[in-house]
Amino acid sequence: MVRALIAGLAVLGLAACQPSSSINREDPYSSLYPWNPERQGVVTLESGVQYVVISDGKSKDASPTPMDEVEVHYDGRLAADGTKFDSSYERGETATFRLNQVIPGWTEGLQKMKPGDEFMFFIPAAQGYGDRGAGGAIPPNADLMFRVELLKVIPAKLSDAEAWKKYFPWPTSSGEVIRTASGLEYASIREGAAEGEMATDQDYARVHFEGRLDDGTVVASTFEAQQPEIFPIAQLVPGWAEALKLMRPGDRWMVRFPAHLMYAGEGDGLIPPNSSVTFEVELEEIIRVQSEPPAPSADQK
Repeated sequence: MVRALIAGLAVLGLAACQPSSSINREDPYSSLYPWNPERQGVVTLESGVQYVVISDGKSKDASPTPMDEVEVHYDGRLAADGTKFDSSYERGETATFRLNQVIPGWTEGLQKMKPGDEFMFFIPAAQGYGDRGAGGAIPPNADLMFRVELLKVIPAKLSDAEAWKKYFPWPTSSGEVIRTASGLEYASIREGAAEGEMATDQDYARVHFEGRLDDGTVVASTFEAQQPEIFPIAQLVPGWAEALKLMRPGDRWMVRFPAHLMYAGEGDGLIPPNSSVTFEVELEEIIRVQSEPPAPSADQK
């Protein structure tokens, strides 16, 4: 009896995730508007967000996480009267954004999708724009419907937790650690192309990084904002300039900067005087500059 019940529930769960043959794939709204929460195939999430699978892309790739970027096509309408308020299809261009930078219903719902999938979402006002609405197009307390096609997932650049476990506190005596004449120490997490060119003082470098003091305090990180920094190498403190000129694009290193190669007795911001700092550094790109410097990153404007 119990086995039969479990098997039945499994079949129902599987059926809920399958596309419905009764949906007009060319115009899903013609089949799904007005929204019917009792319709066969509707999946309801804890937040109240609901969805129906229009098309299964059969992808074996991972679903996006909140930190990832996604590229989508979408069409949004008011659930009350079907008014269209936005459509990437009509603009003729896809939209790309980080999943945790949109309304909660999108952040939650798109994590159920894989590249190639197309869903119709019902997003209650509390998971949309709430009582503030959005401009003149979406009134306060409006429930919404979105047709969403997930085209691509662009994985986030995240700090390497395993590397931090291995290299923090810093293992100076490890055979994997390389020490230069200046006192800079580093270990490779991942190597870029061996034929990649190395930077000079005349270049700029685009990097992702996270730095921690010896007590574990994070003093800087580009991973949270997913925004790499662009540095003019000639203007960096000695340790950073040396490290970046040793790296090739694609390299990701753990680097130990002794105080005399950082800010010495002056300190800087969250870095106290006479502090050594351990950094995880990924060199994304070397930018050769002839006359004009590269455009600054968003955080540098």
